Amino acid sequence: MKKLLLWILGILLGLLLLGLLLLIYILVFSPIGNAIFKPIIQSQIDKYSPLPLKLETFSLGLTSTEIIIKNDPKLIITLKGDYNLFTLFIDLGLNVDANDISLFGDMVGVPLAGAFEVDSSAKGKVFETLEIKAKSDIAESNTTLDITLDNLTPTKIFADIRALQIDEVLAMIGQKPYINGSLDLDADILGKVAKNEQNEDALEFDGKALLKITNGSFSQKLIAQDFDISVPKTDFTTTLDAIFNMDKVTHKFAFNSNIGSITSSGATTIANLATKSTYGINLTDISAFTPIIGMKVRGAFATNGNIIGDMNDLKISGKTNLADSATTYTASLKSFAPEKITFDLQNLKIEELLYMLYQPIYITGRENAKGEIWDLDKGISASVISTLKGTTQNAAIKKEFDLDMPNTPFSYASEANIKRGVGEAKFVFDSGIAQVNLPKIEIDINKIDIKTPYTAKIPNLKKLKFLTGIELAGAFEANGSAHIAESIQADFHTTSLGGSVDALLKGDDFTAQIKELDLVSLLKMAQYPQVFSAKVNGDLAYNIAKESGNLKAKLSSGRFLQNKLTDALKQYAKFDATGLIFNDIALNSDIKGMTLNSSLDMKSGDFAMNGENIKTDLEKSTINAKLKTAIKGDSVDVNINGAINSPKVDIDFSKLVQKKAEQAVQKEIEKQIDKNPEVQKAVGALKGLFK
Repeated sequence: MKKLLLWILGILLGLLLLGLLLLIYILVFSPIGNAIFKPIIQSQIDKYSPLPLKLETFSLGLTSTEIIIKNDPKLIITLKGDYNLFTLFIDLGLNVDANDISLFGDMVGVPLAGAFEVDSSAKGKVFETLEIKAKSDIAESNTTLDITLDNLTPTKIFADIRALQIDEVLAMIGQKPYINGSLDLDADILGKVAKNEQNEDALEFDGKALLKITNGSFSQKLIAQDFDISVPKTDFTTTLDAIFNMDKVTHKFAFNSNIGSITSSGATTIANLATKSTYGINLTDISAFTPIIGMKVRGAFATNGNIIGDMNDLKISGKTNLADSATTYTASLKSFAPEKITFDLQNLKIEELLYMLYQPIYITGRENAKGEIWDLDKGISASVISTLKGTTQNAAIKKEFDLDMPNTPFSYASEANIKRGVGEAKFVFDSGIAQVNLPKIEIDINKIDIKTPYTAKIPNLKKLKFLTGIELAGAFEANGSAHIAESIQADFHTTSLGGSVDALLKGDDFTAQIKELDLVSLLKMAQYPQVFSAKVNGDLAYNIAKESGNLKAKLSSGRFLQNKLTDALKQYAKFDATGLIFNDIALNSDIKGMTLNSSLDMKSGDFAMNGENIKTDLEKSTINAKLKTAIKGDSVDVNINGAINSPKVDIDFSKLVQKKAEQAVQKEIEKQIDKNPEVQKAVGALKGLFK
């Protein structure tokens, strides 16, 4: 019974396996399976192919295949042949017939014309001997390839390429043809597996390869079109000579052009890529390399150095004259991934660097920097010290920012220590305009988060006119903290104006609380006439982006100081306003750009003054105000117009004079009545009539 059950189970498993194999055959190798997979493969072609291609034929059988992909009639790709899934023998042919290469030019927006054909084959056993051969006239070339693989190890590499046009090849692979030239390649290399010193299997090669590019040039038109820069005509030739000798290959590379040269030479062990090589770059203008670097560059550049190590531990060291500097550097790589970079940069010319990067020359000066950078794959660790002495440049700042900042010498010193993206730094800036100290900058690169306290000193506010638009006087000091994350937030505190100002910048919104600010100190700083003294308390809200806001202030302990208004009141109204004390003065202002629209309300005893729509233009330093003034119940209109420093003050005493005149006439009439008895009788009789 047990044997019967096992026999039945065996039959069932056999049938299941047979069914599974049948299902695999149906899904993969049968016409039914081909019909199922064809639209799936077409969707992947549509997703990833830079060209519109149609999978016209898809036939995958147990012993043969035929696949035809078309961009009819310009391109036909055919894969056809036989294979044995059990012995892994293949006999396949791949033919590419491009009747019109303009479709490749369409990918990158460059006109191309012509045709090419690639005829290739692969024959043999995959894990034994496999021969791959190809012939082509691609990119106007005459190309022959013959490669033999033994157990997937190359034992023969023969390549003969003549006059391959680089611009066409670049366009065919979807790259802009910024480089033109004719490429030749001669390669005849034999390989084998031999025992190395450690008695391990290692590849050894014998032969040589010579690559040449002649009539090379950079496309001035295409670079100008894509990067909006003009580059000089740059012609070049390139040679790469490689000699294979057992487990080593020696190379000599030379790029020679009318703008300079790039060279490299050395020897490399094939198995572990251990190399000892030198390199050198000496170019008078690197602008033609803009597409390769990926950003606009220009100017001269030279560097040279050594490459020593293997795939596990490689070190690149050298020196460069970048931006007229004397700079040394070392880059350590582990498994070809950057591990650590050290540099010592001396006397880098800032204006030269800005020129090289196509930036306006905002500043000139020299920078020194020294440091190490590591943990590039773990958030970045760094230890860097840098100093700079320079001068701001008026012409560029005025053109780019519309600020008429004078040429100003300045310097800064900074130091940063970061461990895996988190650390601290300090920064000190000094100039004839301001001194700024950031003693402890907390940095989190991973979160893009920076926090720091700061102090700022401005010894002479007059030098800030280019920024404020008005000429200020005196000195100014402030302190606070700043936080940069998704937005900028900073607080601000100063007592430079007698009282205190506590402000907060949050994004575009600026708010300030004003406490016991001395108005005379503020007027002195603004270089306005000191016509009134008071203590100011209030709140300021301003949106930087909209350039609008409002000020709501209360003034206390206010006194008029002698001015045109008080002199006129004293002369014509016989009223001395300088002896008054004002409290609860209301001053509200709407701010739009550099213009204030204000209202004023103030009262002390028998004196009151108020006004609406008081216009103050800080940029033009002008004022336009109509103030209604009441003196012991009498009305006086005050108009203030013109320059804030010396406005025209017009006082309308007409109502007051009329009242005084009426009072004087009445007094004189009463006096005359008292002197004349007849008049008194007449007046008395008149009064009697109305009783």
